[in-house]
Amino acid sequence: MARKPPKSSASNGKQPAAAKPMHKRSRNSTATGADGPSRDTRFKPGQSGNPNGRPRKDRVLQKLIEAELDQEMTVTEGGKTIRLTKREALAKSMVNDALKGDHRARSTLLKQLPPPRHDDTADYAAVPLEQVLQFLMRKGGVGGKGEVGDE
Repeated sequence: MARKPPKSSASNGKQPAAAKPMHKRSRNSTATGADGPSRDTRFKPGQSGNPNGRPRKDRVLQKLIEAELDQEMTVTEGGKTIRLTKREALAKSMVNDALKGDHRARSTLLKQLPPPRHDDTADYAAVPLEQVLQFLMRKGGVGGKGEVGDE
């Protein structure tokens, strides 16, 4: 089945409509159109195009999830029935899955943990100064013969 060629405007005896002449508008024109909005309705320098901004995201779903995670539930663990919040149960489940070898649970868990602290003072026990001085005096390191360790 062959297609018929489209009829051209010359074949139907009509001539195409003449293009309307484009008028060059002055910069002070108040009409809208191809040149954009008129000067009196354009944004002034320093004025935002959206003064009120985008409306804030509705936090209703987040609040609903928070409220649900704070609900308590009963869990049986090791033969004992305990009450936990759903947030605590979720944390327990995530830790248990990570320990069982679930790589995704482990990765998620590690991302949630704070970075390890490198606190040098945690390696040493805090001993009161009086005890240190008493120890040194018993050893003879303070007050007499010289430096600590000289015997």
